[in-house]
Amino acid sequence: MMLTIETLFNDANIISAIIRRVTQTRLDTIYWMQYLDFRRTTTRVFKDYIGTVTGVMAGSINSRYGEKPIRERRNIGSGYGEIAYLGDRYQISIDRLSELQDLVDKYNAAKPSEQIAALNEIVNFIYDDFRQVLLAAHKRMDLVVGSLIMTGKANVKNKDNRTDTNAPDLLEIDLPFKFIAPEAAVADKFISYLQAQINDLKVDYGTFSKMIMTRGTFVRNIVGSPELGDKFKMILGQREVLASASLVTSDLASQVFTGIGLPAIEIKEDYVKDQTGKNQPVYADGRITLLQQDKIGHMRFHTPYESVDPIPGRTYSRSEGDMLISQVRDNNGRYLEYTAEWIPQISNPTQIVNIDLSTINAIQQG
Repeated sequence: MMLTIETLFNDANIISAIIRRVTQTRLDTIYWMQYLDFRRTTTRVFKDYIGTVTGVMAGSINSRYGEKPIRERRNIGSGYGEIAYLGDRYQISIDRLSELQDLVDKYNAAKPSEQIAALNEIVNFIYDDFRQVLLAAHKRMDLVVGSLIMTGKANVKNKDNRTDTNAPDLLEIDLPFKFIAPEAAVADKFISYLQAQINDLKVDYGTFSKMIMTRGTFVRNIVGSPELGDKFKMILGQREVLASASLVTSDLASQVFTGIGLPAIEIKEDYVKDQTGKNQPVYADGRITLLQQDKIGHMRFHTPYESVDPIPGRTYSRSEGDMLISQVRDNNGRYLEYTAEWIPQISNPTQIVNIDLSTINAIQQG
């Protein structure tokens, strides 16, 4: 088989093999997948039950021949979710295509027994181009889901333009978390305050499995709390020691917290590069989020319209979440494109508690 760049990018079997390799061997961690799983939606706008009830009301006791009362499924609230459109076009420059052409020529000149190795060289060369295409939507959702988890809100402007305050929001989500804002008076006794709050919350929210925070929040508000070193002791093996704040790690603090009935600490310090080239933190500082479990919802996805009405002359391949990958050629080079229709859906946002430490931190900075 004579291979050309055109046939290479339009061979569905080759492109699918590259996509599978990227998916199986990707080195970049997709953070949102810790919390959400893909779930299909057949319509772009769908009914979204905000905070479905997690408990069941006790059944009624009736007389032997009494009429049974009619019960309705109870929901705390309801709303609508709408799929977000994701897509970018990545240019493969003429210079890079020239290098690829050399590899294609090498493949065509190779003996049949050597063509597998030559094709692997081609796949390895364009692997990174496809890696960028396949991960771009995931990285965007990392920022969106991270913002939702730590603040209950997510806003995205076109091209990450955060300086233009008049630019419209292409995505805006506001979730009804339970928000707590400690007053400045509890700054020196924050751990005792946290313990009291969680004990009070158990009545309505049950048990929390973890507390999510950034390393900056951990250092400032947990390690920096006078109570950690002065009042709390931990058992390390058979020895009981007084904690020294300067030596406390997150694992050590988690042992202290779980020992006094608090959730374990999970520290996050992940970054994603946005379209302006800046590294953006996935998780916000000055916040602590209490979760009952890791999986808190779904990444709802819809099949893009192009899959049933393709642009003439293009070959499409699919990746997870019905992401479509295609390519197009013009006089400036060749372009790889992706199209995806996703939106995060938090199943029970009213069961998530977020602690806003901005008041405490403002006092400490002052």
